[in-house]
Amino acid sequence: MCKRLITLFSCLSLLLFAGGCGKSATEKPYIAVIVKAVDSDFWHNVQRGVEAAATEYNVSATFEGPENEEDYVTQNAMIARAVTDGAKAIVLSAIDYVRCADAVDDAVRRGVKVITIDSDVDSQLKSQFIGTDNYAAGQAAARAAVSLFPDTTPVCIGIVNYMTDTDNGKQREDGFRKYVDSVPRARVVAAVTAASRTDSATVAALSLLEQYPQINVLVGFNEWMTLGVGNAIQRCKKENTVCAVGFDANVQSVQLLETGEMDALVVQNPFAIGYLGVQNASMLLRGESLSQEVQNTDVTVVTCDNMFNEDIQRILFQFDN
Repeated sequence: MCKRLITLFSCLSLLLFAGGCGKSATEKPYIAVIVKAVDSDFWHNVQRGVEAAATEYNVSATFEGPENEEDYVTQNAMIARAVTDGAKAIVLSAIDYVRCADAVDDAVRRGVKVITIDSDVDSQLKSQFIGTDNYAAGQAAARAAVSLFPDTTPVCIGIVNYMTDTDNGKQREDGFRKYVDSVPRARVVAAVTAASRTDSATVAALSLLEQYPQINVLVGFNEWMTLGVGNAIQRCKKENTVCAVGFDANVQSVQLLETGEMDALVVQNPFAIGYLGVQNASMLLRGESLSQEVQNTDVTVVTCDNMFNEDIQRILFQFDN
């Protein structure tokens, strides 16, 4: 009787062990996507790209970010928690180029692959950066701003930027200023920074218009700054005297383009940024190498002249449904 019980117990143990092995063998790799915030159309479209790639490449992906795009402390805590929770890879849009570096380095040293998207980090240990060529995008915004005026008209520019420690904001402004410096009739009159919220950006844009009446074009460097610029021009009723150039596209900014408070939008491809982040992280987890350290995604300059073109409409509204 004892032998039979021992044999039965051994068989049950083997079955349980085999069942456990089967479960772990089919468990999906976990990729943590940690971005700067989650409450804008840009980040919603990044998330759609993340979810599409997670389904296609059979991985488990989470998507989170702090409540605002300045809170690097919370973002660093999210990176540490993802490592503790067993993430095999982290896809990160870094809030602070310098202050997020230690958290990234620590994650990589603990065996986690890190890819940055949208906004880079000062780490030599990350595997890749995916996103807009922000320096070139800044130059595209400057070209759009200058082209709004006749060749003999001085171009007096006010810049509304976001947190200057964020890499993509700095790169955009650097590229913008470099192009403006090459145009004798154009100059940056003043620049301000604001929190990545519409109300903060609106106040900053209004202050520029009040303090520098010579400004005839305002430029916003992300979705929130763009809305702030458009709102300020709308409130001051200066759509006929002050032009505006912004970044990204949502329903409100496109409406501002239609009604004349905005004159040009530099539109990125957030879906592709999210998709490629998870796709390439999946490749790393399969032991594949990435062909390039930097992978740039496209931008398109949308104006009132081309916004109703079929190709542009697809760019502006392809993720609405």
